[in-house]
Amino acid sequence: MYIDKYKVEIKGTKYHEKTDKQMKDQLLATYESNDGMNIKALTNILEELADSHQANYNISFNIVMKQHDHD
Repeated sequence: MYIDKYKVEIKGTKYHEKTDKQMKDQLLATYESNDGMNIKALTNILEELADSHQANYNISFNIVMKQHDHD
């Protein structure tokens, strides 16, 4: 299967220096591309991102599949 574009957001806890508090559910990193790729290659990228950011918890997907226009 071919993926046309993707966007991955890594969320987690971030330290705020001024308030000296941990802020939860903060956007830590964003990875996106409009260059298409095979879904198997995307799976490898997702595994690397999850491992490098220790983000192996509560993973969700939003997938849109459009039907081919036969005009």
